[in-house]
Amino acid sequence: MILEKLIIYNFRSYYGRKVFEFGKRLNLILGANGDGKTTFFEAMNWVLTPDYAPKSDENRLADDSTLVSAKMFKELKVGDQGKVLVSLLLRNNDNRERIVERSFNVTKTVNGGMQILGRSFKAYSLTGTRRKEMFSLRDLFEGENVFPAVIKKYHLFKGEDKLDIFNDKTTLQTLIDLFSDIKDIDPYTQFAKFALDMSSSKVNEAKSKEDKQNSKILELQTEINKLAKKLEQAETALTSTRQTFNESKKNIDNIDDDFELIKKAAKIEEKVKSTNSEIAYLSGKIDLEYSYRMLDDQWILMGFTPILNEFNKKMASLCMSKQNIENEYEKKQRDEYTKNKIEKAKSELEKIAWRQSDINNLNFSLRTRRCIYCGCEAPDGSVRYDFLKQRLNDVIDILTPKEDEKPIEIKRYFSYRNVETLKEMGLGLEYTGKDTLTISDEISSLSKRNNDIEQNIAKKKSEVANLEKQIADLYASSSSGVNLRDYVKDIDIVKKWHEEKENSALEISQLTTQVIPNLKNEISKKRDALAKSIKASGSSNLYHINEFFRIFSDAIEETKDATYKEFLDRLAKEANKYLALLNVDDFTGIIKIYIDINGELRIELQDKTDKILSNPNTSLLTTMHISILLAISELTKENRNAEYPLIFDAPTSSFDEGKDKTFYECLNSQVDKQCIVVTKSYLYKDTNGEYIEDRDGLSKLNCKKYRIKKMTGFDKLDIATIDTEVEEID
Repeated sequence: MILEKLIIYNFRSYYGRKVFEFGKRLNLILGANGDGKTTFFEAMNWVLTPDYAPKSDENRLADDSTLVSAKMFKELKVGDQGKVLVSLLLRNNDNRERIVERSFNVTKTVNGGMQILGRSFKAYSLTGTRRKEMFSLRDLFEGENVFPAVIKKYHLFKGEDKLDIFNDKTTLQTLIDLFSDIKDIDPYTQFAKFALDMSSSKVNEAKSKEDKQNSKILELQTEINKLAKKLEQAETALTSTRQTFNESKKNIDNIDDDFELIKKAAKIEEKVKSTNSEIAYLSGKIDLEYSYRMLDDQWILMGFTPILNEFNKKMASLCMSKQNIENEYEKKQRDEYTKNKIEKAKSELEKIAWRQSDINNLNFSLRTRRCIYCGCEAPDGSVRYDFLKQRLNDVIDILTPKEDEKPIEIKRYFSYRNVETLKEMGLGLEYTGKDTLTISDEISSLSKRNNDIEQNIAKKKSEVANLEKQIADLYASSSSGVNLRDYVKDIDIVKKWHEEKENSALEISQLTTQVIPNLKNEISKKRDALAKSIKASGSSNLYHINEFFRIFSDAIEETKDATYKEFLDRLAKEANKYLALLNVDDFTGIIKIYIDINGELRIELQDKTDKILSNPNTSLLTTMHISILLAISELTKENRNAEYPLIFDAPTSSFDEGKDKTFYECLNSQVDKQCIVVTKSYLYKDTNGEYIEDRDGLSKLNCKKYRIKKMTGFDKLDIATIDTEVEEID
């Protein structure tokens, strides 16, 4: 089968009609990122995937509305209709031309929405220029064996990571069903099991009758049954242990060679963690917050002491002057008070001669209206009368006891204590709890302490840097090529996986090399002894029949195993032929494909000494996978008398410059098979940042070559302005 022409019409970025014509061997579709390479592949996949195909990942198609060219839809007027179409012209395996065509119509609604209608997916036979519609797509895909679903999944690959088809656990059985005769053995397997079960049942019935007469037969049968039970338990344990082994192996297989490295890295990581904790602790002890602590700890007073001392001296002098003035004023008041008191005392002394008798005499004079002392009359209202009366009052006052006199009231000269308050404030600043004279030493001490801590931190950081370099060196020496950091972080889980794998591997070894073989050997011996006993008892015919079917059943299983091995050897042989072709002047290794002791499919690269290459580079793995795909295609040609093109989307994205070109040169010259490859190889940026073709490199390829790229003048913010132009490269 050969693909001849692909027409893409209004499919995503392919606006209008775009045509690709294919050669019978290598075909390159070159495009930079965003230029429509993946769209080309999706168009091819869309037209080759019938709706009845199993809905696997590769057959799951995008919604039709996402396939419409935005540029075409924008140009539609309301009510107008546009068409999306992909048409593929091919020659089937009988060299007859066929067309498979998928399309739908698009209408723009009044509100600017999109309506999909008129979906069509048809196949046509082509005679000259005349097309005739085939009865159904199944007639083409399955009836004429044109990319049937079971074949398509091994011939269309989107991306480099899809090349390893054996990631799918069903792949091996599918390929064996396709390319080997093992499926023809299944009826014999079923018959052998049925016959063995029936003959064993008849033997048991016959033996049960004879057992009553022959205790030896009964004893042997009991022992065989016990051994068979142990064998069943051992095989069940083997299945369970293999499951444990496979699970732990799946977890740790890709880092198994790096287990010791991971343990070392984990120990160093612990040191790094511990040292970083010390750095964090030391960093917390550094005191560099001087800006606010100068106030909080009164460090700002460091230069204030001389000023404060001078201030306090002036305040003390001022207070003393004020006190002297106050003292003088107080003394003056006291002197005035004393003087007044003396004058008053003198007056009182003059009156002190008066007695009680004088009071009586004065009272008599006032009653008689005549002065007792001078004999003169003193009538009422006269001056003598009033004098005598006043004198009487004075004498009474003098002679009347007085309360103690109040102490002198001293008035202050100054009304306020502002000067004293300033003095007290100044003195108070000397006793704030901070010895300002020691602040300078304290700052120096703190600075030295900070420097010591920083030097210690620098030392610790140097230790961390050294430890991290050790870890980086360990990672660099990894043989697995995977990111080991997550495994180091979960070292306890990794250790558990490793322990489970080792323990289960040891148990599998014991079960497969000792326990099960020994039990089978014991059962075989017991069966031989039982056969002799049965023969001696005269009922050996049924037993021989049973033994025949047991041997027949074992032979069928051995045949299946041999068929598996034969197919895998054949696949590896074909793959190695292509691997050698695709890796000219480069190391190839040898592909080994086999079923291991646990029943798992293994694909490995080995050197000629059978040493496994545990960490092959990505480009070598890619060429290995492509070689296996080419081998499968070759087996398809041999076993099904059919050939199919291989279609790749960016299969060599991990190749470095030069390696990819060598690969395509080999694919072009050494592989006689149609391959359609979408890639950005042979493109490089010029001085303006534009991608241009490597014409010299392309001239070495005698194949069909196309360049796809966005048409100039598009708006980077408007997808409706994008159109992919297609140009064949001469």
